[in-house]
Amino acid sequence: MSSIVDDAMDFRRPLSVVAPTLDGDVLGVLAGAHEEFTGRRIHQVLGRGSEAGVRKAADRLVEQGIVTRRQAGQAKLYSLNRNHLAAGCIEGLGSLREKLIKKLKGVVGKWETPPAYMALFGSVARGEAGPQSDLDLFVLRPPGTLASNPVWQEQLAKLENDATVWTGNEARIVQFRVKDLKDPEVRKIVREVQREGVPIYGDPSRLRLPLRKVRRTA
Repeated sequence: MSSIVDDAMDFRRPLSVVAPTLDGDVLGVLAGAHEEFTGRRIHQVLGRGSEAGVRKAADRLVEQGIVTRRQAGQAKLYSLNRNHLAAGCIEGLGSLREKLIKKLKGVVGKWETPPAYMALFGSVARGEAGPQSDLDLFVLRPPGTLASNPVWQEQLAKLENDATVWTGNEARIVQFRVKDLKDPEVRKIVREVQREGVPIYGDPSRLRLPLRKVRRTA
């Protein structure tokens, strides 16, 4: 059972963990791309606030030195000042989803009983998760391992708890046996995992149903 953490991560606004303002959102956009943005483009990417508010936030960041501004005709172009001492920290916060994926892979890769396949799916996998979103993990149990196996149970319980603590978003593991993949309801989840899931361990081809044998007639 996962422990509950009150303050969860907003994967849509990764810098809100330390800067829950429009300034932090602007920094998140600029940290995620090695290119210049107009105030209008930043606003379009964010999809929140006003265009005037975004420009004011960007100009405040210019005054602090963490953002550079260049005049190009009538347009002002903004970019993250990657030579700034704080730039590395900001880029790190902007890549929290990638850090989570790397951590999950590292932990599961050391399991005594590894899964046949595991993937991150749902809103966190898409980078759309907010503070109220669950962290969904799809697990295909390896053949020959019972759900009641103590080692297996302990691994899953620890991962749920740890992943919840890492992000604040409650981790939720759904596990199936290989033969469960034939179930129509399970196939709905599998199709979502195949479509947008992020592989954590194993080969995604394990999710494919075996081809039916065709009986030959003489």
